[in-house]
Amino acid sequence: MIYISYGITKSASTFLYQMTEEVFRAAGRPVVRLGKPFRKADSVENYFNFIDHELLSQIQARIGDRDIVLKTHGPPRGNVAQMVAAGEVLASASIRDPREIALSMVDHGTRSRRWRNNAFSEFVDVADTLNSIDIQLGCFQDWADTGALKVFTYNAICYDSPAVIRTIAEQIGATIDAAAVLGKFRDKGVIGQFSKGKALRYSEMSAADQAVFRERYAALYAAYAFDTDEARRVAAEQASLTLRASGEVAQFITMLRRRFGF
Repeated sequence: MIYISYGITKSASTFLYQMTEEVFRAAGRPVVRLGKPFRKADSVENYFNFIDHELLSQIQARIGDRDIVLKTHGPPRGNVAQMVAAGEVLASASIRDPREIALSMVDHGTRSRRWRNNAFSEFVDVADTLNSIDIQLGCFQDWADTGALKVFTYNAICYDSPAVIRTIAEQIGATIDAAAVLGKFRDKGVIGQFSKGKALRYSEMSAADQAVFRERYAALYAAYAFDTDEARRVAAEQASLTLRASGEVAQFITMLRRRFGF
């Protein structure tokens, strides 16, 4: 089985991808980790910028009857949308409040400029993120329009993880112990791209900037209820805490832990 885990940037997409792989493992179905020629030999995930039907055909030929989870931030190319709609491949999509996406992108930009990296370095303030978010929401809509995939919000993934895990298990036709799967991530240091972990983070944004986002993405806010009771509860617990965005060293250590399993 091929399962595609799509996610808009900074929407807990890596966490969702990791949880999805663990659901397969908990069901007694080991997942394939691709190496060359598809990915680097030491890659920690099956990530592709773009996924089309030709790539899926090549991967299917490689894995045979085994299971695999693919990760992407790109749109469904070629006949992929039709394949998802027909149930030929399974898929999920992660989405987040655009205000929080913007804040997280700016965090990444700050980190990249400090370490002289290129990724996200162009994002200095939230206004810089708007065009990128526009493009990514277009990709998200292409996936959502298939009507056959599971859509998970950031707050559901992070603060109602057991329900997400159970939904994925049902999607692949498995019965698993959600608590056991979630136990794999008790240490947040194993979650790829974990940044700040602040619930309802949009509260950090100025009222003027929030108004811009609320107007620009009004249709998205009408379609999805991003705030949840559980996220509100966590936000209240965090009110007295000072949470800082993860630095480059922490990200590197997480990558090593994912690669070597320690």
